[in-house]
Amino acid sequence: MAPWGIHWFRRDLRIVGNTALRENWQQTKGRTLGLFCFDSKFLGRSDFSSNRFAFFLKTLKALQKDLRERGGDLLVIDKLPQKAFPQLLSYCQKKQLLPPSIITWSRDYEPFARDRDAEIEKLLKENGVFTKTNRDHLLFEPHEILKNEKRGEFYQIYSPFARRWFEALSRDEGQLRIASQKGAKSYFEGNRRDPNLFKLRWQAISKTQDFPWQDAMESFEQINSKQVTIPIPEAGFHRAYEQLLLFKSDLQSYKERRDFPSVSGTSRLAQFLKNGSLTVPQIIYELKLKDLHWTSTSHGPLQFLKELVWREFYYSILFHRPDVEVQSFLPHYRNIEWENNEDFFERWKEGTTGFPIVDAGMRELRQTGWMHNRVRMIVASFLTKDLLIDWRWGEHHFMKELLDGDLAPNNGGWQWAASTGCDPQPYFRIFNPWLQGAKFDPDGAYIKTFVSELREAPTKVLHNPEGDRKPWKYPDPIVNHRAQSAKALLLYRRP
Repeated sequence: MAPWGIHWFRRDLRIVGNTALRENWQQTKGRTLGLFCFDSKFLGRSDFSSNRFAFFLKTLKALQKDLRERGGDLLVIDKLPQKAFPQLLSYCQKKQLLPPSIITWSRDYEPFARDRDAEIEKLLKENGVFTKTNRDHLLFEPHEILKNEKRGEFYQIYSPFARRWFEALSRDEGQLRIASQKGAKSYFEGNRRDPNLFKLRWQAISKTQDFPWQDAMESFEQINSKQVTIPIPEAGFHRAYEQLLLFKSDLQSYKERRDFPSVSGTSRLAQFLKNGSLTVPQIIYELKLKDLHWTSTSHGPLQFLKELVWREFYYSILFHRPDVEVQSFLPHYRNIEWENNEDFFERWKEGTTGFPIVDAGMRELRQTGWMHNRVRMIVASFLTKDLLIDWRWGEHHFMKELLDGDLAPNNGGWQWAASTGCDPQPYFRIFNPWLQGAKFDPDGAYIKTFVSELREAPTKVLHNPEGDRKPWKYPDPIVNHRAQSAKALLLYRRP
């Protein structure tokens, strides 16, 4: 055999703009095979989401189709990479096949992924296989935006992090990274769909009967489909780019519309970013955000770019402080005596708290796998500061329900709302769900979309804590917001 390589896909599920895949392709002259390793034990994780997994599988299938239409291939196996790669190398030796000359992958920043990747890199090098990793879904990696490079000090406050991030964007390297994504639009439009882009399929390696793997895509789909509870949207790079272009037409009004859940004012790109169907650099290129500055006059495009920077900020926090996955960033709030009323928690999950804006958000999540960002803040504040329930319970539930469930931004958002994280909302600033509903859903359009009992109720009833909603068979509020806010302040003030 001629030299060949493997690109180990993880959360970079696309062809175009995939730097590690391209490097493999260049070194092997197109003889690059795609591999995705998945362990079925993952299905038993406490925060596993059948709905998100279904969307992930759709993304994988779109990538597999894309690769095969271009002469390549993707094999999805039910095997941990720690076992899979030694099996492949042993098979090649046994069959006197040339082993892969290079194995590439895109870097990940979550604690589990970093440990796994270090283990795989060590294993492959010990077996004489050349490995190469590259940056992918972030524009700047956590080690690149530091408060003090010599001492490795990282930013714990968003604003100085963002200022340094924007400085990096304006420099040559930042501009080159954005410019390197110019091919994405052309690829989306079909101008670069070469059927001979890749020169190898798995059949050339696996033609013997004792090949150790078989494609597990259909098996995963059959097992998981029984647990799916919502309609799963279309997935993959092409669907992601369609959504990006749709959002582009609304970008100028983003700042004015983004906080109102009844209008289509947000990007809806998070679920594609999660799987790497689309990346931050590709978004910046297509939306022409590369020349914006931190000090520019605030408008829709700049506001949206700052939201992308929040995402990279939370990745930096998780990278430098992996312990935030299990505990509060701020030590002072690690021993809060949460009340953790399980009945209240179930009512919150079901959307039957008697607070219309909260219930609308939780029902939207359960019915669609998504929730508007403003409403995410409202329901998170309500859980922690009205119901006095540990933020980790809410974070865990979001990971089970969200199609865009992503550890770094989900953890960062919850700790911000609970005032336990980096650059938090001050603990004494507590969202009033009644006022939030009146301000951001004044005519009740969002509430009435998801809380069916209240569709005929007058607007004045929706945002009034004293309003009588019994005629519509809607529950009374499970707590008194003012009383709970006072209890929350005492809870946070305790040493």
